[in-house]
Parts: sequence; structure tokens; C-alpha cells
Amino acid sequence: MNLPTTVEYPVIAVGDLHGRVEWLDKLVSKLERLSEWPAARLVFLGDLVDRTDTVKQLVSRVMELIAAKPGSTCVMGNHDLALVGAAGLGDRPSPFWVQRYGAAYDHRWTFRSYLGDDPDYLPAGRWDRELERLKAAIPADHRAFLANLPWVAEAAGHVFLHCGLSPELDCPPAVQVECLKRKVWDKAAVSPRFGTTTDRLFTPDYPVWLGADRKLSAHPLPYPGKVQVTGHEKVPRPDANAVRVRIDTSGGVVEPLTACLLRAPGAEPEFVFSNG
Repeated sequence: MNLPTTVEYPVIAVGDLHGRVEWLDKLVSKLERLSEWPAARLVFLGDLVDRTDTVKQLVSRVMELIAAKPGSTCVMGNHDLALVGAAGLGDRPSPFWVQRYGAAYDHRWTFRSYLGDDPDYLPAGRWDRELERLKAAIPADHRAFLANLPWVAEAAGHVFLHCGLSPELDCPPAVQVECLKRKVWDKAAVSPRFGTTTDRLFTPDYPVWLGADRKLSAHPLPYPGKVQVTGHEKVPRPDANAVRVRIDTSGGVVEPLTACLLRAPGAEPEFVFSNG
């Protein structure tokens, strides 16, 4: 499935899912009542995996919805990136993500969903073999879908990405979006400003736009003429201003799951919730 990085209006953005297929189905049943639904493109904001043992069903459902609505897409979240890197879904495993996915992510739910059991960590080397076992259990179409998720999607007046553009890079927002489209996260290309946290802690495997710099969700670099629509950081309610719209109200932990309807460039966001 070759997902686009440019989308047309009306657009419906959907917040972080973390396997919550039942919440997604409830949300879709409400979205289907909108007059814009037949023509709308969907943009999922990433974090499809972890935290719930229905990840496999959720990924299948997202793929079905995207296929049913040509021009729709899904961007990469940090949990998706972690799984792809740790299990080597697109290529070889990343040592950075092998360690970090095991230590810092709610990965056992993804193991339960695809394998029916939890991973083992001992003796030494067992974790690497468990990741190989997980990769083998993930259907080929799911592996390809997750490994090839774009990092960004763009519309005439909006940019859709998991976390946000960065003021700590010495390149303007349009250049950052172009790097996102090309999946370029290279110090020479993005030029972290000297002495910033991004400069000091630069990690080639983990772009700040996808979650390495969590503060970008609330305070991204403004992009004149475009509003950033993001997830990543759980917020108690949709949080919108002239620079960005944040819609991760569930974090895969508690309803509601939130969608944001955008009818046109410059349109006020309209929010739809899975509950209530």
C-alpha cells in the first residue's frame, strides 16, 4: 500500500489509536453521519501499536479504511517507529530501537496481539530472538504497511505529523516538511542549532518530529500559512490555536478517541468523539 503525503479536503484526522479498534469503530460510526464523509480523506496520526492486545485487528481496520477511501493516509508515530526499528520490519533491526523498545515501550501488548503471549528477556540474547519471533508472526501486509508509513502528510492549509516541527533546527518549516517527506533525519541536512537539546542529544534513529522532542507537540515551530495537526502527547481535550491542533485525547488508555474534521484551508476544526 503506497500511502500519499499530500491530501485533499475535506480531511478527517484521527488521533493515536494504540490498538483500540473498538473505539475506532465507534468513532467511524459517528463520522459516517457527517455530510462530508463520502468525500473525506482520512489521516491517521500514528501510534497504531502497543498498549492494547488488539493491535493486529486495529492495523487491519486502519488498512481497510484507507483502502476504502482513496487519497487517505497514515503517518508514522514513535511507537510504530520503535516496533519497525526493533523488529527490523523494513530491513535489519536498529540496535538503538532493539534496546529502547524493550526498555521504554508498552510492547508486551503487541506481542500478545500477534503471538498470544508475552516476550521473554533472559538469558542474554533472548530479547533479540523474541523480536525475530514477533516479526515472523506479523503478516507480510502489516509488516510492509508499518515499515513504509510516511512521516508527514500535507494539505493546502495543514500539515499532519505525529509530534511537530522544531525551532531547534536551523532550517525553515518548509524544508523540515520536505525532509519529513523524504524521511531524511541527518545532522548535516537538518542542522540542529548549536547548544540546543537537539544538538546535544541528536539520535540518528529517532527524529524529533516523530516524538524524540516531546515539547514540540505543544510548542512546534510555526509554519506560516499552515496549521500542524498532531498527536503524541495525551491532552484532556482537543487543544487548538493558530499554530497547531492536538487531538490525542485517549493515548490508548481512556476514551474519547478524537477526530478532527477540516473542511478547507483556514477552516475552524470540528471535533468528533468516540463516546458521548
